[in-house]
Amino acid sequence: MAQRMVVKALAKLFPHMGAERLELCKVGPFQLVVQKGLYSEGDVIIVAPEKSLLPPHLAARYVNADTGISYLHGEEKNRVGVIRLRGEISQGVIIPNTGFEDLPFDEDISQALGITFYEAPIPSHLAGEVENLAAKTTALFTNHDVEQFGIYQNEFISGEEVLITEKIHGSQGVYYRNANLEWVVTSKGLAQKGLGLLESAGNTYWQAAHNAGLLEAINQVFADGEVQVFAEVLPVQKGFSYGFQKPGLKIFKLIRNGEILEYDALPTWCKDNFVPILYRGAFELEKILPLKDGLETVSGKGLHIREGVVLTPAKPRLNADHHDLAVKLISEKYAKKETGDELS
Repeated sequence: MAQRMVVKALAKLFPHMGAERLELCKVGPFQLVVQKGLYSEGDVIIVAPEKSLLPPHLAARYVNADTGISYLHGEEKNRVGVIRLRGEISQGVIIPNTGFEDLPFDEDISQALGITFYEAPIPSHLAGEVENLAAKTTALFTNHDVEQFGIYQNEFISGEEVLITEKIHGSQGVYYRNANLEWVVTSKGLAQKGLGLLESAGNTYWQAAHNAGLLEAINQVFADGEVQVFAEVLPVQKGFSYGFQKPGLKIFKLIRNGEILEYDALPTWCKDNFVPILYRGAFELEKILPLKDGLETVSGKGLHIREGVVLTPAKPRLNADHHDLAVKLISEKYAKKETGDELS
């Protein structure tokens, strides 16, 4: 999902391809599914996204007046979840703007609203002793996320070459080497907090790197400069082994001195360890949409359902929000299995 932030922004509306009475509403980086005509282009909306923990006075707004049942999740019924309406994800709840008119636009206003975020318990094999990344990283170190296809669909150009890769249900590993050839290993969640994982024989992210030979391979093909590798580490999610008997990884993005490398420019080792490419060709919806469903292809045996796919331009570029243009389309069958406690 998009980064964890509560945002106040101007609404942008898009058609819902599967429902005449609904439409998609983009608020900052978040997608909402709303009743058609309820909002207008440019309306001011505050969104608290998935995993937001609302304070009592806000949580009380999301209780059914007739039944007294909360629409929120968690033991305290204060955690925002996602819902899927006619095949599209709605990523959060709308907070009334009354009283918050002076809060800034397009910034994280969670603290001002007393909103924090839920953190799923981290299994011991994914946890470890941490270090501050500031001493080993530069401004080129970045985070990665993918957004919803519906609200970014119009940023793709008809007929342009795109890549469709399988979205793997693992955990994002972040591997960064600075100009002094020092390696940092971390996870998506820790990286967003500016933390890295000290090397430990029992940590899955480090195990995956060593089992795959990632650090040695990158050092060999890139003798100097900064390199950042993003990979799905697996198996870590229950029921999604992808045929792996021990920790391993599949690369999905490599940044060299601040520039995302096109797939064709990747070293052979990286291509050999890349996430499966399901389609490469013109941006044509009739070819793209069916690919989100089916069985996984990582193992070559179709062991379980496919989580979905990730769509990117073959030549990487930024979206209108100045982030990588990378969007996801999630399998309907997988979406029905999500609990909100999955590790990222």
